Amino acid sequence: MTGCLRAELLSIRKRPGVWIVGGAWALLAVTFGMLVPYIVYLSLKGSGSADDPEDLVTGLLPDQFVSSTVGLYPLFGSALMLIFGAVVAGGDYRWGTMGTLLVQRPGRVPTMVGKLLATAVALLCITAVVVTATALASALITALLGRTADWPGVTTVFQGVGAAWLVSMAAASIGTFLAVLFRNTGAAIGVGLVWLLALENLVSGIAGMMPALDVVQRALIGPNGGSLATALGSSTQENGGMPGVVAVSGPVAASLVLVGYVVLFLGLSAVLVNRRDSA
Repeated sequence: MTGCLRAELLSIRKRPGVWIVGGAWALLAVTFGMLVPYIVYLSLKGSGSADDPEDLVTGLLPDQFVSSTVGLYPLFGSALMLIFGAVVAGGDYRWGTMGTLLVQRPGRVPTMVGKLLATAVALLCITAVVVTATALASALITALLGRTADWPGVTTVFQGVGAAWLVSMAAASIGTFLAVLFRNTGAAIGVGLVWLLALENLVSGIAGMMPALDVVQRALIGPNGGSLATALGSSTQENGGMPGVVAVSGPVAASLVLVGYVVLFLGLSAVLVNRRDSA
């Protein structure tokens, strides 16, 4: 099992798509989560507008950067991490190397377990990079504003990393399953993005008008990711927070739903490879 994990980690490190997706997400998180609100703040502050721009910059300061970072995941981060899961799982089908993996020792199940564990490790690394990048951006903005940096405690930072990683794992598990199901990366990304960006947003948008959809909304990745973000202090979309951030349940219930996604879809992926794919 250790050998499988090392091999898959090496494979992930050698794939350009992995670096592109991970780097793109870190760049987008800093740009749209930190720099764009700061630029808007400066624009409103210097224009003499009657709108109070202080709310824009409050979430960028060190004491709230964790909740602001996690608030990026329900809509934007989950989409990128679904692509990540599809790239990792679908690469062997695209290059025709899946058959070689399946006929080698130690067997199908350990090979898939190694691949899934490597995906989890890679996502944790990406999450840590994103949180570090937004922390550095927050420190820079604080210095430019001439304010005192009041950093959150270690526990809060770990909770934020854990929440972001859990949302990433849930989204990546869907990408992994779809890539295995279709044996194709492109189809998996297309169907997955329709699910996350279209279906989930449609349900969340009309749930207020159709109470019967509340149960469905509580079972979706985005709303549960938003519930974790709000538990850490992020504002909901209705209150001026990041798009896609809604609170539908408590942090424990939301975490259990996301864990359920991981167990269900990664388990289905392993079953499909074990029973269907041939060498």
